[in-house]
Amino acid sequence: MGDVAVGDGEALPAGAWPTMITPFLENGSLDLDGLKYLVDWLIRNGSAGLFTVCLSSEMYNLSNEDRLTLARSVKLYAAGRVPVVASGTFGGSVEDMAAFVRDMSKEVDAVVVLVNQLAAEDEDDDIWRHNVQQLLDLTPGVKLGLYECPVPYARFISPDNLKWALSTGRFFFHKDTECKKEPIKAKLDVVKAQPKSTFRFFNANVETLRYSQTLGGDGFSGISGNFCPSIIAWLCDHYADDEECAERVQNFLGLSQNLIAWKYPACAKKFHQLHGSAMRAKCLAQTPQFSDMEDLALSHLKASIEEMEEICQTATATPSKEA
Repeated sequence: MGDVAVGDGEALPAGAWPTMITPFLENGSLDLDGLKYLVDWLIRNGSAGLFTVCLSSEMYNLSNEDRLTLARSVKLYAAGRVPVVASGTFGGSVEDMAAFVRDMSKEVDAVVVLVNQLAAEDEDDDIWRHNVQQLLDLTPGVKLGLYECPVPYARFISPDNLKWALSTGRFFFHKDTECKKEPIKAKLDVVKAQPKSTFRFFNANVETLRYSQTLGGDGFSGISGNFCPSIIAWLCDHYADDEECAERVQNFLGLSQNLIAWKYPACAKKFHQLHGSAMRAKCLAQTPQFSDMEDLALSHLKASIEEMEEICQTATATPSKEA
């Protein structure tokens, strides 16, 4: 894998972990020049790690070969500056998924298990746990993560299953998409009960990011990371430093999410064009058209992000009122 940012038994770094979009050429092949730009931009703007081959990456529309190429390329371009994780379970038998997990483990720092791929929607948690255990047995030594991917259906890991997963010592990453305060707290209570654990809990819901951080969360992994990773990284680090500024940043992130999610992931690719990238808005399933007003809204978003970045920089340079 070349330079390895994280050792086999070490915890992944806390902070902002963008769920990376994938640049494509007009013929639908990977745009590796655009990908290199994106990796450099995300790292330069404060990302602690990168999550590729995820829903934002249009992973279900990629072949296994392209999934591996994408992960390998992100890892290559990151060049040891930050760790990289990628999804590795895409249906079929547990044996088939385990084989691909082993292949993906050669490319990245940890392979992420899609929670909804280890049991059908009508199957209970006992079946899910049995299948995950089988996957563990077939992938010895592979560093793993968990991802509550909402497609093809939303399956959330229960606190009991999370406790079991932590007990295996195999999981180092969790992207939580439940987006509700009570279940977030219940799961973080499980994590906190394992003080020496190398497990990291990343909230995918930017609206509850400060809340999860105050409860012991390890950061954020979601779509906003493609737009404003530096602001997210600031909040992850300074959520408790200055009540007024942290709340202002949280409010900005929550409000901006509505625009960020509009025609995503194409809108993220259009956004990076405003930063001077030649990245196309091309998406594999469907590339939406953008009106002049939508383009203008993205320009306003870019300006607002830059203003908030200045606010965060000023707050960091100024001693907290609460210090």
